[in-house]
Amino acid sequence: MIFSIIVDTYNMFMQTINDVLFGIISYGLSKYLDNRSSKPLREGLRMSGVAMVNLRPQRGYQDLEELMRDPKAGWGNKFGMLVLPTYYHKSGSDPLEYLRRAKAMIDQKKSSLESFFSYKFGYLIMSILGAKYASLLNYRILCNTTFTISNVVGPKEKLTFAGHPVDYIKTTSSSLPHAITMHMVSYAGTAYMQILVAKDLVHDPEVLAKCLEDAMLEMKEAALPKIKRK
Repeated sequence: MIFSIIVDTYNMFMQTINDVLFGIISYGLSKYLDNRSSKPLREGLRMSGVAMVNLRPQRGYQDLEELMRDPKAGWGNKFGMLVLPTYYHKSGSDPLEYLRRAKAMIDQKKSSLESFFSYKFGYLIMSILGAKYASLLNYRILCNTTFTISNVVGPKEKLTFAGHPVDYIKTTSSSLPHAITMHMVSYAGTAYMQILVAKDLVHDPEVLAKCLEDAMLEMKEAALPKIKRK
């Protein structure tokens, strides 16, 4: 089942959009578990997400002919995986603390070689054992994580298609062995997050979407006074 929430991308948090996005997800998941769990949860309970990272040195779209001429670049997808841990914390704590923890974790991941080695290891399995075992490896990794997250930078200005204005751009995927799949695409200053859930695991996706939205608004409200003081 798919739900979408609109994320305000105004840079009041003085962090990157990925830091803010993961801070919202961490806080939102904690709020959801607080609301829906019938038993008290252990403080610091870990949940793991996975994100794909583009490993090409050039960002954005690249000409296929140039890629084919460069033997080192090659063509096709070139990405690694990052496992992103998030932890449950009881409601009532400082909303911006989730952002600080998210930034510290993401900065650590950026400075590591995790995505590079995950790509090289997957490429080695593909070369030696073939596509069947490479896909099985990816499947097992996804099976042992709770959610997938992606964030794609879209057009900064409004678009028209055949003379018709484009109001928003959204994307999603299906058939992943996850409880939650989240995709975010920015468009003309606004980011749209699509949330896909497995209904047999997440029975009330409306509540999850509301918890994520409330998490964003609470973080925004907590950040505004600090920005005004600066």
